[in-house]
Amino acid sequence: MTKLDANGLAADFPRTVWTEGDGKTVGVVAQEGGCGKASASVLEQNATTVKIELLETLPLTKQMCTMDIRFPPLTVQLSEPLAERTVVLTSRTEEK
Repeated sequence: MTKLDANGLAADFPRTVWTEGDGKTVGVVAQEGGCGKASASVLEQNATTVKIELLETLPLTKQMCTMDIRFPPLTVQLSEPLAERTVVLTSRTEEK
């Protein structure tokens, strides 16, 4: 079982994390809606924690978008297997 610290996420955000293959690939479920596009990146990894940021990028120009919410599965690559380290999830939104 993966140890998870999801205190940096909004209450309604998904909290699903898994490993694949040799443990260096970590999967997460992100959240995006309308014209937003979700991505994930590793902010930091050390002996005890792996910090993963979930980012929703919104278009700078306003446009008509559907009002649906999607939960895409994403993966990030670690330099070493996750093993017993805690995954710390944070999220933010930006316009590009």
